[in-house]
Amino acid sequence: MTLPRELFLRDGRLCQRPVRELDACRGERILHQNIPVCGEVNLPGVQGRILDMIVTIRPTGSEGYRWFRIHVAKDGTHDTILRYKPNESTLKIDRTRSGLPHDIVHTRSFLVRPQGGALKLRIILDRFSVEVFVNDGEQAASSVIYTRQEADAITFEADGQAMIDVEKYDLTV
Repeated sequence: MTLPRELFLRDGRLCQRPVRELDACRGERILHQNIPVCGEVNLPGVQGRILDMIVTIRPTGSEGYRWFRIHVAKDGTHDTILRYKPNESTLKIDRTRSGLPHDIVHTRSFLVRPQGGALKLRIILDRFSVEVFVNDGEQAASSVIYTRQEADAITFEADGQAMIDVEKYDLTV
């Protein structure tokens, strides 16, 4: 199952976002702003398997970045990767290492439109699922993940230089 969603029109396009009632389930807010990412970075307080997280990715420096990854439900063996390639304007959800080798379709890619060079992702983890909403609902994707619950690390990684803002809430059930 996926989260209940609100559908709305913006500039003639159908968009979707989680229902507003989900905001009432948010716990303590963890906020990190203007964090440079070059290589792999983990941020204090940004971890978990039942959470609502908003990540804004911006290029920085003259070179920018070739790709940006967010690893969720991560431990030493498993993770699910969200990868953004700005030169292709593609976002890919890769669950190849999410814990179930029998799954036939491990990846899903789709086109995204950065807004002023920035990409905004709202990522909701709920034990065995990850849902991603791009740029306030322009795109949405849901995937089942099979990683054990103890795999709760979240890291950010860039090939090049990126700047991120992260706003994370644990969700109460």
